[in-house]
Amino acid sequence: MEEKQKITVTIGGRKFTFHILPENEERVRESVKKIEEKVSLYAAKYSTKDMQDILSIVLMEFVMQYISLEQKDDVNDIMESVKALDSRLDEYINSGR
Repeated sequence: MEEKQKITVTIGGRKFTFHILPENEERVRESVKKIEEKVSLYAAKYSTKDMQDILSIVLMEFVMQYISLEQKDDVNDIMESVKALDSRLDEYINSGR
C-alpha cells in the first residue's frame, strides 16, 4: 500500500491539511487553484465580503457543472444502447427473417 503524504493548501484564506496519495497531489492543487480563481471572481463581483457566502456560490457552480456532466453521461449511455439495438435490428432485418 502506497504511503500518503501530507500537503497543506489555502482555500478562502484558510489553511487545510490533507493526507493524500502522491499521484493525487497535482489534482488536489489544480482543484484548489480553480476554487481560488472562482473565489476571487465572485469576491470582486459581489459586494459581500463574507467568505462563507462566496464559497457557497462557488460550491453551487461546481455542483451544477458536475450534475450537468452526469446528465451528459446518462444521455451517452442511452445513445449507446439505442445504437446497439439499432444494429441488432439491422442484422435481424438483413438476415431475411
